Amino acid sequence: MKPILLTLAAFSLISCSSAPLSPFAAPSYAKSTTERQIQRAGNMNLKARSLKTSSEKSIALVANHKALITSSNLTQDNYSAQIRVPAVSLAPLMDSLGTVGKVTSKRVKMSDVTVAYLDLQAALKNKRALRDRLRSLLSRANKVEDTLKIEKELSRVQTELDQMEARMKSMQSKVTHSTLDLSIKRQRIPGPLGLFTESTSWALGKLFYLN
Repeated sequence: MKPILLTLAAFSLISCSSAPLSPFAAPSYAKSTTERQIQRAGNMNLKARSLKTSSEKSIALVANHKALITSSNLTQDNYSAQIRVPAVSLAPLMDSLGTVGKVTSKRVKMSDVTVAYLDLQAALKNKRALRDRLRSLLSRANKVEDTLKIEKELSRVQTELDQMEARMKSMQSKVTHSTLDLSIKRQRIPGPLGLFTESTSWALGKLFYLN
């Protein structure tokens, strides 16, 4: 095999070995001083007598905290919204939303993705170095056969690199911005008519049972 193709074969082996490490193994390059990469997702349920007023107040509060409602739904008995909020504003926003109704449940789920982040960061560094070496090799190729083989390998490596960079961007986005699922249910207060209806239903049920 010609020298340039031997080099290309070696690059292919390096490329295969540059896959992300297992998340179960602590990477050797991880340092105790590394900033933790935490993804947060909140969930909040409330009850309110005036669904219209509470939903309007919640929309205003979301805007005040520089957050964004990505989807929402309003029915006669429920208002729901999915909110994208800067991670540092998640807790303050949830505290503020607690003023628009009675909080029935509230929780925040946290996921530490530091190891996966460092693995992907290292893999990206290796993949970029491999791409650069292939580009250098391509610039020195003087035969059509060599050029075609290097271009094919370079295209494969660039595709993998683009996919890894997209995953890194998504991971970073989920660290810097949190999601919050908000639900506000109408709190119905039975009136005299409601109490009369309940009493009538109970009496009819008893009468049917006795007969």
